[in-house]
Amino acid sequence: MKSIRTTLLTRVLVSAWDALCAYGVMWVTVTLRYIVDGKVAPDQIAEKSASIFALMCICVWFVLKISRAVWRYTSRDDLTPLARAVLLASLITPLILFIGFDRAENFPRSAPFIAGPALFAVALLSRAVVMLAYNRNLGSLFRRSYQSRRAAILVGRSDRLHDYLREKTRTPQGGSFYVSGLIETSGEFSGRSIRGVPVMGTYKDIPKEIEIARKRNNSAPNLVLVDKFPEKSQLNKLVKIAAQAGVPLTRLERGPRESLTPLEAADLIGREERKLDDSPVRQFIENKTVLITGAGGTIGSELSKQVASHNPARLILVDNGEYNLYRIDQDLREHKEIFTAYLGDITNSDHMEEIFEAERPDIVLHAAALKHVPLSETNPIEAVSTNVEGTKNIINMATKYGTDSFTLVSTDKAVKPSNIMGATKRIAEMMTLSAATQSPALSACAVRFGNVLDSTGSVVPLFEKQINQGGPVTVTHRDATRFFMTVEEAAALVLQASALSSIQRKEMAAVYVLDMGEPVNIAKLARQLIRLRGYVPDRDILIEYTGLRQGEKLTEELTNIRENLASTYVDGVQRFTGTIVDPSSVERRIARLIKATRARDKAAIRDALHRLIPEYKPNGNLTD
Repeated sequence: MKSIRTTLLTRVLVSAWDALCAYGVMWVTVTLRYIVDGKVAPDQIAEKSASIFALMCICVWFVLKISRAVWRYTSRDDLTPLARAVLLASLITPLILFIGFDRAENFPRSAPFIAGPALFAVALLSRAVVMLAYNRNLGSLFRRSYQSRRAAILVGRSDRLHDYLREKTRTPQGGSFYVSGLIETSGEFSGRSIRGVPVMGTYKDIPKEIEIARKRNNSAPNLVLVDKFPEKSQLNKLVKIAAQAGVPLTRLERGPRESLTPLEAADLIGREERKLDDSPVRQFIENKTVLITGAGGTIGSELSKQVASHNPARLILVDNGEYNLYRIDQDLREHKEIFTAYLGDITNSDHMEEIFEAERPDIVLHAAALKHVPLSETNPIEAVSTNVEGTKNIINMATKYGTDSFTLVSTDKAVKPSNIMGATKRIAEMMTLSAATQSPALSACAVRFGNVLDSTGSVVPLFEKQINQGGPVTVTHRDATRFFMTVEEAAALVLQASALSSIQRKEMAAVYVLDMGEPVNIAKLARQLIRLRGYVPDRDILIEYTGLRQGEKLTEELTNIRENLASTYVDGVQRFTGTIVDPSSVERRIARLIKATRARDKAAIRDALHRLIPEYKPNGNLTD
């Protein structure tokens, strides 16, 4: 109600100002016209003419809805209706004087032709002053807009709506859509217009406006979200509306270009994507030799791309998958002169030593791992071999060949682990902390992730595949929640952590985490993904709850109670430092675990895991 009252008051004030200008313009015109002719104006003819002209302006403004336009967003699209309104008021005024006031005998016949253009100029000047005060720019007054065949309703804040419409008029084609209306999320401008386009209302008005547009154009309009980082509640509401109405929903692409793209899972995580300052990362990487294990995986390939952009002297890529290496080789073709790809398994210490001896890396980013929880549960020996023995091999080589920095890619599942993957990653963190104590020349740290959107084996690609197949979409538990981050955020965090770790005391290893906001409910995420694809959950695509799988938690945590997070100078990145109380004892227990793994002795593996992580209880695959 408050916004409606504010809008009505604003429109009344706009009309009152223009009417006042009309009164002044006509009074001056009539008075000067008599002065120029050397005559004395009859009593009250100037006041009478000015009053009628002002009254006609109020009436015409109301009929043609001129007062709806938001002055700060005035564009060339608003000038034609304004000129039409001024012309109409100028023609009606002498007609009223002719009919009702002595056949307009004392009214100068040239007055409308002078007062009309003068009023248009004064009205335009008024709007220009407001535009300069708010925007410091008058460019939109001189740009032409274009229309294409498809209609669209834009949704967003008033400033973003204005910016998009402004950019749209700068392109030769005028953008991809004909903008038929606006939904302004604050409700402040309902019933008005921005750059000549009517503001239809707020979210609650979208279904009605879609139906109106569908009947008028014989097709449904597109919904275009122009807010790059909308509130999660508003985005969820918009996705639901679009799905129920059966209309496409797109958004502005996040980046310097104002292009449109479909909404994806990354838009649903409910927070703005973290953009970390890469200047310390560039300084850290530039002219260094960087080795990345697991370089062809989701995280490793993004790390490879980001590292390559920071001018390393050499980039060494290690992966045990031929296709993975081929794919990253294609992605880094423009950097061909600086990188070398090795097909190798991190559990093969002889091969890893050959690589380290030949390349002598300054920086090691260790992303190679078995990370799929159910597969690790059914293949625990292989998980221990890769995630523990493989990590130990890389740390040993980094220490032996004088590497300056080692960074482990870890997971939130390492906190109070309930599955073999989390347990092996917790042990890898322990080895990283221990390495800093035992090898003071090595700067060592670990980075904990939540779930990485669209990574291999993650829930989002599975949901997408199930939706494309017509369902059902399988969710483990309706209350399950997970932390999510994009692959770009994950790789940037690894590099930030490495750079941060390199400037602290080397014997103080740290574990870094990214502030990922609130955890996301998996069932709600599944529903929103279904809606993003234009379907209605439980009607078009069914959702089935399968129950938590072995080793899975209902919720994940980024730290445990004994780990006190502290902020860093990088906004959104936190860390805790720590040391292993008795690193030699940890080394002995890890050695026993590796020996048992090589012998495939499940009882000995179970015992070694319990000694390293007393709270972890191995599953049935280690109790046979």
